[in-house]
Amino acid sequence: MSDDYVEVDFGAGLRRLPRWQQVLDLTPHRDGLVPAEGPVDWSQLDLLPGCLTVDWAGPQRGVVEAIARHPTIRFLYWRDAVGDVDLRSTNLGTVQFEGPGLGNVRLPESVETLLLLDPPAAPQVEAPDEGHGLDLRYFQSGSEVLVPDGLRRTRTLWLRVGGTVSAAALSHLTDLEQLIITFDDPPGTLTELSELRWHDRLRTLRLDDAFGLDSEGLPDLPGLRRLELSGTRRTTAAVVKGRYKGSGVTVSVSGAKGESWLAEHMDNPFRDWIEDSKGFGRAAAGAYARARRAVEAIVPETPGALAAAEQGLRGLVADLSSINDKYELIDTLYREQAWDAFRALAARLQVPEQQAEEWFDSGRRF
Repeated sequence: MSDDYVEVDFGAGLRRLPRWQQVLDLTPHRDGLVPAEGPVDWSQLDLLPGCLTVDWAGPQRGVVEAIARHPTIRFLYWRDAVGDVDLRSTNLGTVQFEGPGLGNVRLPESVETLLLLDPPAAPQVEAPDEGHGLDLRYFQSGSEVLVPDGLRRTRTLWLRVGGTVSAAALSHLTDLEQLIITFDDPPGTLTELSELRWHDRLRTLRLDDAFGLDSEGLPDLPGLRRLELSGTRRTTAAVVKGRYKGSGVTVSVSGAKGESWLAEHMDNPFRDWIEDSKGFGRAAAGAYARARRAVEAIVPETPGALAAAEQGLRGLVADLSSINDKYELIDTLYREQAWDAFRALAARLQVPEQQAEEWFDSGRRF
């Protein structure tokens, strides 16, 4: 065997991998490197000295101890995390947890970035210096946000939420200097704006798709030096530019929309695709609108509902495939957005996610 490759067996059978492979998907499943159940031979990591990143899912099964024995591993992405996790013995720089089953988390001195995706209702995290040197990214599909007290001194926060969030949810963050809030759903409203006044160290504020922003409700922020609006109403952009003209605050606006555009596209998850290409984006938005109308016409749990749901949802995939055949613009990011939109429509009809995933993948050409 070439020195460039090694044979490893984590418990699911021999596999041939590049010796210096940097990203290792150890997500336990039937066809993976790690079996869905049973023991894991973590000594196999010794054969892969180039490993920097580990993907994992579910219960620990020894993964933390294994990473601790390999300080060159700097990135850990963990789906469906369960229970308490103590990472203090590792040398991880970036950690991502996804799932509501996560318990208490203890982070190592080496940590630089923490990503919490759809975390539990009251996540508990202990970080060095209460997160002062941490880049925190908190992505929550809903609007209920509770940044852990153990991260109260974080200076950088990217918050990704549904259609609305209260600024009061961030009032306990004492050292905040850079804040990004991205709204995934309409109306894109930041409520209780006056609560931002507590962040006297805030230098950069960026709001994405905040179409519901009350620009006149923004409090005076003495430390503010840059305000970015990416996706906003044209009327809001005009008010903000006028307010900060001649001040020490640099205002940057992109994606400002008029009322007619918003009336047509506000509720469409593919609205931003129009920025890449008008023809491509409008076609994709139209495909989603047709699928949504078809879904809204179906009454769940009635005879024929599942078959009708399958027809409508598969129709969206077929339309997007045809659109991509023509424009070739659906990349990895857009594919994930398409899946999110598809999954949300399926959830309206109470289609199990596994079934929805099979429909989405079957016949897809993007």
